[in-house]
Amino acid sequence: MLLVVLTYASACQAIDYLTPPKEIALIIGEPWKDMQARSTAQIGDDIPDEIWFREPIDRAYLRFADPQYAFTTPPAKFFAIGFNRGRIDSIRISPQVEPLPLQDALNIILDLQHQWRKSGWDLDDPVGFPAYENAPFWIDALKNCRARTTQWDAGEKYELMVVATCYEDKRHPNEQRYLVTISMGKYDKGLERPFRKRLNSPSVKFRKAVQYDEQRKTAFDLG
Repeated sequence: MLLVVLTYASACQAIDYLTPPKEIALIIGEPWKDMQARSTAQIGDDIPDEIWFREPIDRAYLRFADPQYAFTTPPAKFFAIGFNRGRIDSIRISPQVEPLPLQDALNIILDLQHQWRKSGWDLDDPVGFPAYENAPFWIDALKNCRARTTQWDAGEKYELMVVATCYEDKRHPNEQRYLVTISMGKYDKGLERPFRKRLNSPSVKFRKAVQYDEQRKTAFDLG
């Protein structure tokens, strides 16, 4: 019986990987229903008057649809979209379908950085937190699991952070693998950046951030 279940699960996973990913197209701050109408991927309704998040039902990639600051990610296995009383307020995504080797993970970040620069995003602190590069400094940092977070701003409309972290993939016990994480929200001059907000944010936002991390770990641990 167990063999039948495992075979069925493997077949479903194979079908999932072969199915073309769908699109979540959104703009931070817009009504949740506008995202649903624009996207080809299915995603549940928001919860009226609540602060929480949803994940797409289909495997999907992100198309950030702001007319000026647009960019598109690869398909994502973990993709959480936060809402605050009916409006989109945050994104947390690992734009990959499995933990990746170092160079593959770095290439994802390099491509996204190219898109951000092209559409007008700027580094928040190019000296203290420089952009990722295909260079010995960054490769050594990634190999030693100490790559730093990089912060990008879209004028004073949006902000995001990107980081690549080591991940222990049980399917590849003799090879280091990596997860890329992007967190994104509205630009707020008076607050710490998204990746630090959990330290001083209201409790419901802290719980949401923790839940994001738990959901991501579950998604990739299940394979």
